[in-house]
Amino acid sequence: MIPEPAPAPSPPVAEIVVSRADGSELIATTDTPMTLVKGARREAALVRRAVFITTSLTVVRPAEGDSDGGVRYRWSYEGFVQRQMCFTSMTGLFSCTLAEVERTPDAERGEAPLLGAGSLKARATALFAADRRANLDPMLRAGGVAVASPSAPGKP
Repeated sequence: MIPEPAPAPSPPVAEIVVSRADGSELIATTDTPMTLVKGARREAALVRRAVFITTSLTVVRPAEGDSDGGVRYRWSYEGFVQRQMCFTSMTGLFSCTLAEVERTPDAERGEAPLLGAGSLKARATALFAADRRANLDPMLRAGGVAVASPSAPGKP
């Protein structure tokens, strides 16, 4: 028997995905009531439509070398229209067809260096303190409330 050749090694990974977030957002909805007529028969119907976008945000860094300087983010979004027909029977039962989704021409993609995320994390304590002074403290003062000192362990 002739031995099978060893598989070729995989090419090195150029970048590592640090994080990824995907989602969708409803932009607009409408329900259009209709009465369908066919001969002597009448039926209550509703066309339910929605416009939504899907989004993706991915943060990547080089697999080797400077892991902070080469951090980039990639983003994309695409628009869609969804349509669904719904009917009310003579008995009052309500049912809908499967939703049909069509892509719109609205789509964008981009990439840019990730700037400021590290410095934002480093400034978090100062941001929290400024937010407390600007938003929380005035609300508490207006309500006549004071913040008590933290209790020692085991004391109320």
